[in-house]
Amino acid sequence: MKLLTIATGASLLALASQTAYAASCSGDLKVTSQGDLESLSTCKKYQGTISIDRTAINKISFSGVEALSGDLIVKDNDALSTLDLGSIKIVDGQVKLENNKVMNKFIAKSLTGVRSFEIAVHPALSTLAFAAGLEQADRFIVSDTTTTRIDGLKLSKVSELVIDNNIYLKSVDFGNMTEVSSSLKVSANSPSLNLDLKNVKKLKDAAFRNLAGVALDNLKQVSGDISFISNTFGELSLPEISDVAGTLTITSNSQLSKLGLPKLQRLGGALSVGNNNNLGTIDSFPKLEEVDGTLDITGNFDEVQLPKLADVRGGLNVQTSSSKFSCNDMSKLKNGVIKGNSFMCKAAVAKPKSGMTGKGGVGGSGFDDSSASSISMQLGTIIFGAMSVAGTYFLL
Repeated sequence: MKLLTIATGASLLALASQTAYAASCSGDLKVTSQGDLESLSTCKKYQGTISIDRTAINKISFSGVEALSGDLIVKDNDALSTLDLGSIKIVDGQVKLENNKVMNKFIAKSLTGVRSFEIAVHPALSTLAFAAGLEQADRFIVSDTTTTRIDGLKLSKVSELVIDNNIYLKSVDFGNMTEVSSSLKVSANSPSLNLDLKNVKKLKDAAFRNLAGVALDNLKQVSGDISFISNTFGELSLPEISDVAGTLTITSNSQLSKLGLPKLQRLGGALSVGNNNNLGTIDSFPKLEEVDGTLDITGNFDEVQLPKLADVRGGLNVQTSSSKFSCNDMSKLKNGVIKGNSFMCKAAVAKPKSGMTGKGGVGGSGFDDSSASSISMQLGTIIFGAMSVAGTYFLL
């Protein structure tokens, strides 16, 4: 069974139903030669799974078929250099391309809709393009390729989006994207990759790594965790977000000097900000009132400002290598604000250490209380569970 959002499923089925269907154009097909595909040339719609697996075929070309109701699996073909989908517009199933090591040309000039598109382990593929514009997909995954750009994406909503380990990827356009309802992961691509998601309004779980830039100008809702780790951008701005249902992590961004979340009021998980060596002052959360997990801030900053903070349901860990930092403001949070079982603030620390334990750091335990220069106070443990609203899916 496949998971499919109502909007994507309805659109795909509507488009597929417009094509002609012949009873003979059905059944699972295991392709061993180009000739096996020639028999489909009279079928505008084909119903069944087409597998091209461990063959010696050099070039695969589809002709005639416009809609496939089933999966297209192409994997482990050591001689395959070209895959041409011909006139295929709709795949009401998955397109999965895996481990075709010499494939250097993928042609999808007509493809506009698919339930799931996944391409992985293609070390010879330098470009990935959808000439007609890929408008519908529930899942879109590009992993371990040498492609330098991804063109023709017109997706507005997806459930899962993964772009990772494409070390030459410098350009991808998600200008139409407004929502990723389950999981978004972008990591380990070209260090010069700038990700433009300025029209995205809703995310669930999202992880951004190894980026030169990311634009999230209109992000308003995060119903899970969101993290920014090991990026090289100098500025991170989330001007519209007011609530994150899970944990917010901003760590090891070596050039980050400007951080702005001017409307953020609540975190349903932890706040983890650490090892951002150019971030001298942590004043990025002027309206933050509530943190349901741990408050964990480490680095070499001189100052932390949290003027509205009134409720932290986990512990607190603030450590900096700066000798200019004073723990006076943090100590004021001990009585009434911090409700976890540990409280620690350290300045002039050689190696500031994060105190995060478990997802969200709820409870705030596991900190090192041995330093004489630290303020340490054991508080009664109060455990609060954070709830995330999951995206809704239906079985078809």
